[in-house]
Amino acid sequence: MIGFGKFGKRGSQAVEITTLTDKRLVRINPQEEGFYDAVLNFKSDIISIIDFIEAIKEVKDEKLEAFYKPVYDPSEDDTIVVYQKGNKPATGHSYNWWTETASKMPAVEGKNWKIATEYQYYAFLVWLINRLVKSGKSVEEAINQVVNNSKELGHYYDSEKEPVATGNINVCGVYDLANTYKFLKCSNNVGGFWLGGGGPVHDLEGNPLADLRHFTNVGTGFNKSVGMLVL
Repeated sequence: MIGFGKFGKRGSQAVEITTLTDKRLVRINPQEEGFYDAVLNFKSDIISIIDFIEAIKEVKDEKLEAFYKPVYDPSEDDTIVVYQKGNKPATGHSYNWWTETASKMPAVEGKNWKIATEYQYYAFLVWLINRLVKSGKSVEEAINQVVNNSKELGHYYDSEKEPVATGNINVCGVYDLANTYKFLKCSNNVGGFWLGGGGPVHDLEGNPLADLRHFTNVGTGFNKSVGMLVL
């Protein structure tokens, strides 16, 4: 059987992202004028925020090009990775699995899918802080929510101990910020990968969005983590 039901479903719901104008993508342009200003001009005597600002200075020095990030966590539809609201996040895989999977995904308008670097992840956090400020939060409040306590920005431990369905919590047009941890590529040559952000854990302040942890077990599956793929 060809399976016209599945074919029709895929065609009508546009399961795969095929254009950069797809509403499931947001464009993050670190070269935009004033992109880093709110963070770099902020003064604080809190060590975690000072460290974050220093890291953002390093990100700025990288002169990152614009990139596209899906608004949802990735999930699986048969054998392909998709970005759809209401799906189970594609947790349980290894960093190596995500690297291989990204390499096999069809390019979108000449751009290839790849695992985001730690620099791109932090650039995304700057983008998020800018959006939070535009939504009415002070710079201090926005930075604190990203760096010190991200409870209001995603699904941390409350009634659910596992990641919930994708598209569950909307923060400035993006979702799933702390529904799963994010696999990130190391930009240097130390090997392994970074695990960024937070997830459904007990310690609400222990894993804010800006948290990064380095791991070397690239072939091991992580049951609350997904790859942060970008174009």
